[in-house]
Amino acid sequence: MYDCIIIGGGPSGISAGTRISQLGGKVVIIEKDRIGGVCTNWGCIPTKAMLASAKSIHDALLAERLGVTAKVSADFRKVIFHRDEQVKASQEHNLAILKSHGVEVIIGEGLIKDKNTVIVNNNEYGAKNIIICTGSDTKSIPGINFNSKIISSKELVTIRELPRHLVIIGGGVIGLEFASIFAHLGSKVTIIEAFDRLLYSEDAETGDAIKKALEEAGVQILLSTKVDTISQTQVITRGKKISYDKTLIAIGRYPLIDAVTCSRLGIQHDKTGIRINDRMQTSVKNIYAIGDATGKSVLAHVGQRQGIIAAEAIMGKKTQPIMAIPRCVYSIPEIACVGKTESQAKNPTTATFPLSYNAKAMLEGTTEGFIKVIMEGKRIVGFQMVGLNVTELVHEAGLIIENNISPEDVMKTIHAHPTVGESIKLAVQKAMGECVDIPKGA
Repeated sequence: MYDCIIIGGGPSGISAGTRISQLGGKVVIIEKDRIGGVCTNWGCIPTKAMLASAKSIHDALLAERLGVTAKVSADFRKVIFHRDEQVKASQEHNLAILKSHGVEVIIGEGLIKDKNTVIVNNNEYGAKNIIICTGSDTKSIPGINFNSKIISSKELVTIRELPRHLVIIGGGVIGLEFASIFAHLGSKVTIIEAFDRLLYSEDAETGDAIKKALEEAGVQILLSTKVDTISQTQVITRGKKISYDKTLIAIGRYPLIDAVTCSRLGIQHDKTGIRINDRMQTSVKNIYAIGDATGKSVLAHVGQRQGIIAAEAIMGKKTQPIMAIPRCVYSIPEIACVGKTESQAKNPTTATFPLSYNAKAMLEGTTEGFIKVIMEGKRIVGFQMVGLNVTELVHEAGLIIENNISPEDVMKTIHAHPTVGESIKLAVQKAMGECVDIPKGA
């Protein structure tokens, strides 16, 4: 008998299986498709590989401001070769991790028979515990079906030809990333968003900043616009018909759960996902759920942390609840947020440090964007960041919030100069009225 059977071999399942093995447990992962899940095969890895190509074009054009002139263009065949090679490398990396830790892998679809038994490939396997991490899938627009031209992100990261005109329905994380990628690779891109701003879940100035950057890159953005229907040649909105080669539906994801099995076993769930406690336990004590299936988040790094928490709970270790979650958008420029937004904070005070006053950003010609700190009294509760490579800065911001580090302690920590990262300290200094690196009143 296994200490745990894990149903789903994405980032959360891999983390859980590896950690259980580290703690001396016997564990098997059951995966119906490809190890690595959406992240490795159709999400994080292929999109960021394509983004690296797009960003290279952006950087080469930017270099002209710095006295370096070069003619650049995208060879899409080589772009997709790079993308596919990185996916393959990530697949091999995941399998190497599991093999090195002695985690068994079975390819097949797992069905939970009872709270201690899973059936896969007509064989029964027993376990003291079960973890469900079956992932999520793309939401569609009612009445509009996916096909060869109306596609999800899964199809877009596997295309072999660059679309002349890509229409993106949805101005959230997925839509913004693909808009940056394809606009810089040479496609005409149109974003259609039902809300009155992009990235509606974050602060307004964050959405405004990425809107400005995308429009400068040639992206057409239609806000407060709802899609009526989509034919095989046109997206039709009120008063407008937009011709396209490919239309990406990017309006969110929904959890993939077996509702019939959950009901049969007494696992509480609803359309948003499987209900869990801070230890990732479901309403059935020895059955856990992690990753997208919980509806808590579709971020791979959240699923990985959930996997470690579940693994440690199963193996009898104390666990810490999830608090500060980094929210990153790998657009050009990048967006990184953590903690509360201004609208979520109680009686907030905020301060924004523009990167136009950051020496490193000025030297490199990358001054678009800002670092914004959000405070409740003298407690730092959130950050919003826009700028090139700000996803590399979000971890310090997360540490500040996770550990309730005071503004005074942030300010007295020496940050190297010149760095973009020192803008975190400078934003906090500005919030406290102590910033000496910006003109008074700016």
